[in-house]
Order: sequence, then C-alpha cells, then structure tokens
Amino acid sequence: MRLLGLVGICALLGACAASAPEVRARLGQEYVGKNLDELVMKWGPPNSSFRMNNGQSSYVWQLATETTLTSDRSARTYACKVSVIASPTGVIEQLNTEDWTAGSGLLGIAGVYGSMCGERLGMKPQG
Repeated sequence: MRLLGLVGICALLGACAASAPEVRARLGQEYVGKNLDELVMKWGPPNSSFRMNNGQSSYVWQLATETTLTSDRSARTYACKVSVIASPTGVIEQLNTEDWTAGSGLLGIAGVYGSMCGERLGMKPQG
C-alpha cells in the first residue's frame, strides 16, 4: 500500500512539466524543417551564434538558469539551453536541448519533476 502511495505522488509531481527527452522530441517535431525566424519570434534573439565553414549556422538560446542551495550548503544549477543548426537559407536542420532535470534526490534523478526546459516552455507531459 505504501508503494502505491509513492507511485501516486510521483505521478502527481511528474504532471508539472515534460521530461527532457519529451521536450527535445516535441521541439524537434515543431521546428525542424521550419525557418529560424519562428524561434527568434518566439524566444527573441539567440544568446550566441556561429557561422560554420560549410555555410550552416549554429544558434544557442539560454532559456532558463536557476541556482539553488542544497541541504549540504552546496550550489546546484539547473539550466535549459536549446541548440539549433540551420541551413545557409535559415531552415532548421537539427535541434537539441541541454536540459537539467528540475529537483534533486532520487525523484529528481528519475526525472519525476520534469525538466527545466519543460517548466520554462510550459510543456506538460503527454500521457
């Protein structure tokens, strides 16, 4: 019975934000193949960009950063970065996230709390 209660609590906590792999997949489905201008209009200009020798460009958005103090008085930083590779014509070819899970402890490691990108982008888990 105690295990069932723990599973229920985990399910409720997990409903807050999508997991990092889910966020990455959903962003890829939404933006790969579209013009980079759509991301700029939604998130503003990227934090950094770089033109590669092959004509493609790399862009990075830092959408969120949060630092918290843990019980042992050390700092832990959570972040959401979205990296994009665009063609010379501005079409998004690749999209990846660097997404640290929100929360700590056993439940945080298991991804129960969702991800920082999921929180920042308001993405709920799909079930």
